[in-house]
Amino acid sequence: MEKTVLLFVLFLVRTVQSDRTLDRCTLAIEMDRLGVPREDLAAWVYIANHESGFQTNVISIQVDGSKSYGLFLLSSKNWCTESDDSASDNFCNESCDNLLSDQIKASVRCALVAKGRAGWTPWPIYRDFQLNRLTSVEDCFQPEIINCITNGTVTDAMIDATEHEVYGAFYDYKPEFEFQ
Repeated sequence: MEKTVLLFVLFLVRTVQSDRTLDRCTLAIEMDRLGVPREDLAAWVYIANHESGFQTNVISIQVDGSKSYGLFLLSSKNWCTESDDSASDNFCNESCDNLLSDQIKASVRCALVAKGRAGWTPWPIYRDFQLNRLTSVEDCFQPEIINCITNGTVTDAMIDATEHEVYGAFYDYKPEFEFQ
């Protein structure tokens, strides 16, 4: 009986846990709508791609035993508080669990706090972006892409274009706010 209850609890925990994977354009557009300056969007997309593979539910254990959470792998040492109340500066005034949500507002807000306090240093991968400028998100703001995301429609041309990574995967798009 105890094993059955334990398995059921583990199943519930797993089903409640978020597991959204964004694409570069969805992330860029959502961050733009949340007020992130457009000139920084390419860097944020690059960071999210390299830190978490655009997944919202990533937890990474660091060498010092601390953990980093979410799209931007924000450290529990500085930016959020873990549920076990381990020591943290918690500059974002945020629970680390909130950084794992499919709704990215808390992650974006905390990433902006981290950048405001420490520049890009919490993300060593930013140096690669800065040297190479490997990512652009300009194509994400073409009207047909924004309309596709806003309306949740996918045309045959968009399906054909996915091999060129112009439109990405909009099939599972779940906005956290209303488009106007």
